[in-house]
Amino acid sequence: MKKLLLTSLAFVQSVILLAQEHIQFQKLTFSEAKELAKKENKLIFLDGFTSWCAPCKWMEGNVFSQPEVAEYFNSKFINTKFDCEVGEGVDIAKKYQIKSFPTYLFLDGQGTLIYRTQSRMEADLFLKQAQQANDPNYQIPNLRRQYDQGTRESNFLLRYIKVMEQTDNKATDNAKKALDSVASDEFLRSPNGWETIKMMAQRLDDRYGKFFESNKAYFKSIALATEFENKEIQLLRYAMYGYIRDNKADEFRKGLAYFEQSNKPEHKIEAAMYQVEWVAAHGTENEFVSLTDNLRKGLLKDEDEKLSFIARRNANAKGDVAKPAILKQCYILAKQAAELNPSSYSNQGTLADICIALKKKKEAIKAAEAARGLAELETSKIIKLADALLERAKAL
Repeated sequence: MKKLLLTSLAFVQSVILLAQEHIQFQKLTFSEAKELAKKENKLIFLDGFTSWCAPCKWMEGNVFSQPEVAEYFNSKFINTKFDCEVGEGVDIAKKYQIKSFPTYLFLDGQGTLIYRTQSRMEADLFLKQAQQANDPNYQIPNLRRQYDQGTRESNFLLRYIKVMEQTDNKATDNAKKALDSVASDEFLRSPNGWETIKMMAQRLDDRYGKFFESNKAYFKSIALATEFENKEIQLLRYAMYGYIRDNKADEFRKGLAYFEQSNKPEHKIEAAMYQVEWVAAHGTENEFVSLTDNLRKGLLKDEDEKLSFIARRNANAKGDVAKPAILKQCYILAKQAAELNPSSYSNQGTLADICIALKKKKEAIKAAEAARGLAELETSKIIKLADALLERAKAL
């Protein structure tokens, strides 16, 4: 009997321990959750999910079960969750404009939105979001009040934007304009300035892109290596298409070297795609055929999506059927892509379209029929496009 009692006690303790290592969601109606929040003087944490949402399931299994996350949420919030496509969850989703999943709301006992965040994230960021929800400096009503009272200091505006971009697009855009007018060079050369650069720099020739380029050494010294590289590459990618469009050969070659010299395979592939774009815009037919032939046999030999993209983009450049040599090469690329991955609607559709242009009726029908079958897994719009493609092939 004593042994049985000890075993039972150990089991109960293990269950309690397990419960403490996962966010404990209470089975409450929304009204009950608000009443309990008032009574315990806590915020409600509301997980808005759907049954089909993969990121929701990932968070449930990988983040909600982290001990530090569970401890904080279980001690600081009234934890609830609602399927936004079922029962009361439908009305909650409508009331709080939940349109992507997962969405996380932090509400007071009146149901007022205090903080909002969304999407899959790692445990440390998720915990930081929850801590900010409990910090008056990050709570939406307080931020709105300060903004409406005329607060326009740079650090405040940055904080306001980062909170409001999850909640109110119009308010965010207005605050970005306000920040643009008050952000001094001194502010930009600071940790919060780096946060502003990450958010606001879109092109190398805008104010923030230029400031980043002029102060790279400083930002590299204070930023996480991955964040610095991501911003550097984002700006360069945008610039590369401008160099191609404007025929700026020297700038293009310099940017190309950045990607070619990278030790990451995806960057080398990206460099190859830029080369194709350049040759298609400024090179000869023979140069295009030679380059793409080398790539399809080498760097891009297993890259069906890239081969199909090149074929699709150049077979009907600017709405006109390509010159015979280009069109023939696009056919070779498209056929290789379809052979590499015959289960891709895009690959089969591209091949069918090019075969139609080349009057290859039998092959066009075969690829179009394959595309039509694969379109069943796509949207109704894609199905209509596939039907039209098949009709065109049969009409040859």
